[in-house]
Amino acid sequence: MKMNFKKLGVALSLAGVSAVSSLSATAAEVTAIKGDNSEFSAANPAQTLMVRGDSFYNLTMGYKGWTHHSAWMHMKLQHGQQYRITATATDEFNGEKVLHPAIACWHRPQREGLVSTDYAYSHFYNQWEDIVDPYAVDEVTKQPLGQMKMYFIKNAYDRDGLTSQQMTEQYQQGNLVGILDGQEGKVEISFVPQVSGVYQCVVGGFNPEPPINSGAAAGVKYPVEVSVTGF
Repeated sequence: MKMNFKKLGVALSLAGVSAVSSLSATAAEVTAIKGDNSEFSAANPAQTLMVRGDSFYNLTMGYKGWTHHSAWMHMKLQHGQQYRITATATDEFNGEKVLHPAIACWHRPQREGLVSTDYAYSHFYNQWEDIVDPYAVDEVTKQPLGQMKMYFIKNAYDRDGLTSQQMTEQYQQGNLVGILDGQEGKVEISFVPQVSGVYQCVVGGFNPEPPINSGAAAGVKYPVEVSVTGF
């Protein structure tokens, strides 16, 4: 039997296009999480945000941050101006501090076609990388939202009192910046924006020692006092 290689080639080509299209459609469905997202400004530079003790570095999220249990904030910043963000944990559980606060910030452009700051990326977030995806969809409605663009700026976590915290190798290479300033339960970062625009930060918790990862304290969100100076 003679095989028609021309027809076979066309069939294989169409099958390849179909497979790629299917893969692209699957890859496109990146969930965007709509939730609490506090706006900071000169008129409102200090607020209390609620976070879980394991929200910034979580085993079940592959050691990434847990979007739902972290607190999100955004603000409009000016190029060339220095800003300082301070996070202080104020609560205790059974007489012990409940968490070591942590912060990560991104430049979050806002224009037509880009996902608004009302949404955070996926169910978990990488604490030190750019987050760019061309196809984000609403977690609930699955409606397309546009492009998600978050350009990493800086992160830090309160390392005071974390004497034996075990971290995976990639987290020990300077990707997460531990701050030792003698003030357990407090962390701050500062940076000078290279461009004016909207910036988004996440505030989360790094577990204390011993870690609160079971029992009544595990699922509770605790207050962190957050302030921004430089407006």
